[in-house]
Amino acid sequence: MARPRRTAAEPSLRIVDFLALVHEGVGERLGAKLDGFDWRQRFGYVQYYRGKPDIHYEVWVQRKTQRLEIGLHFEGPDRDRNYECAEALAIRSPDVQRAVGPEYELEEWTKTWTRLHRSFDAPALTPVLADHAADRVVALIRGMEPIIDQMELRR
Repeated sequence: MARPRRTAAEPSLRIVDFLALVHEGVGERLGAKLDGFDWRQRFGYVQYYRGKPDIHYEVWVQRKTQRLEIGLHFEGPDRDRNYECAEALAIRSPDVQRAVGPEYELEEWTKTWTRLHRSFDAPALTPVLADHAADRVVALIRGMEPIIDQMELRR
């Protein structure tokens, strides 16, 4: 995603308002029923998931570092299961790269969670950046859902 240009007259939105715009853009792209996804918004992020939120797509505002992360997170209560999901994606890395691009990094995030993600500079939370974020998270969803379904990662 190219870094959106910011003008001096373009103040940064509050995180809650920025994420609301991201969600609005996701809804416009996936449809009113979000293509069957549930969603939740917390202070610094919005997530999209099917069934349990153990496996979810996330747009996360990291205000202190002025970054925006978009990713597929494996954050279930079972550490081994989270690692199995990441290992399964690693085995299919050529398919993952074809589906979403080489910019995404698969990593251990914490001692129990794993993720496929990328981050961007976000010195200001603007409507343009929210639109780009909605594009990116929907592209990630559309690229990864067939792989997740084929590999039965939501079992």
